[in-house]
Amino acid sequence: MGGTWTSQNKIIPGAYINFKTNTALSITTGDRGIAVLLQEMSVGTAGEMYTITATDKSEYPSGVTAGDKLLVNEALKGASTVIVYNLGTTHDAGAITTALAALQTIVFNTLAYPYDATTYAANQLAIATWIQAMREDEGVKVQAVLNDYDGDYEGIINVTQGIKLSDGTTLTAQQVTAWVAGMTAGANVNKSNTGQKYVGAIDVVPRMTKTEMETAINAGEFIFKVDSAQNVTAVYDINSLTTTTVEKGDAFKKNRVIRALDGINNDIVEIFESNYVGKVNNNADGRSLLRATLIEYFNELQRLAAIKNFTAEDVTVTAGTASDAVVIDCYVQPVDAVEKIYLTVNLS
Repeated sequence: MGGTWTSQNKIIPGAYINFKTNTALSITTGDRGIAVLLQEMSVGTAGEMYTITATDKSEYPSGVTAGDKLLVNEALKGASTVIVYNLGTTHDAGAITTALAALQTIVFNTLAYPYDATTYAANQLAIATWIQAMREDEGVKVQAVLNDYDGDYEGIINVTQGIKLSDGTTLTAQQVTAWVAGMTAGANVNKSNTGQKYVGAIDVVPRMTKTEMETAINAGEFIFKVDSAQNVTAVYDINSLTTTTVEKGDAFKKNRVIRALDGINNDIVEIFESNYVGKVNNNADGRSLLRATLIEYFNELQRLAAIKNFTAEDVTVTAGTASDAVVIDCYVQPVDAVEKIYLTVNLS
């Protein structure tokens, strides 16, 4: 269990993590690569989930069409696994509520909802609200990719352009959310998708001028460009966050930094729950052991060039208010960020 914290008042044992900029952050080397696609399907039963990989498509329902597979194939250009949630032949707000409830206990990195922002505005809001609750209340660090959604939040990626493929197919901005979700899920904590080539694409719909690109980036939009050789690439690997604060500076706009933060969250929870809960005394020796483990962990991240300028003095572990609680303060600088980010972890 995990989540964010303000006071040391948690009841369920777990890792409660706050990330604040102009202070420090942490990250990890955990595996990524799972994208969820909420999709209407022409076959199968609403509510079913199909786990699809590039080499194993056996879970598709009988009679699946090329149209049903189109967005999955786009997502698999970056993701190692795509979980298709079948919304049926049509869907409403109730279907989205049911889907989100079912996904509550599914392990994944990103979620794509490839539907129109005007027709399904209420569904987009429901997804965005759910993502924020998952990230901040449940400690489940996932992102959603939506179309034309001004989320102003690091957990939401806003796609606003379509793509033309080499076979003549034109994907709407809604459909391109599948590719962005796949690439985001598949990118490691030490990789940015800025400049990432969209394999199979030859044009952007609509194209943007330099000024239009700058405006879109300032608005937190994930956009593309095409060069003279018809190579289509992602302009900037950012999320929809536009409003910065002392606690969330410009670094939080970068998806690479968010992957680092999310990786840290997942790894520290795993380290704590697997090796320390109920197994190590909350005394000076026990806290020293936990600190040594975290130092080793952050050194590995630095070796992978996910963070930089880390020293052992950047980690402190002290006793918490409760007898079974500890508080960890870390100062870690992600490679993509200018400033260090301050990580406070309350473990109990």
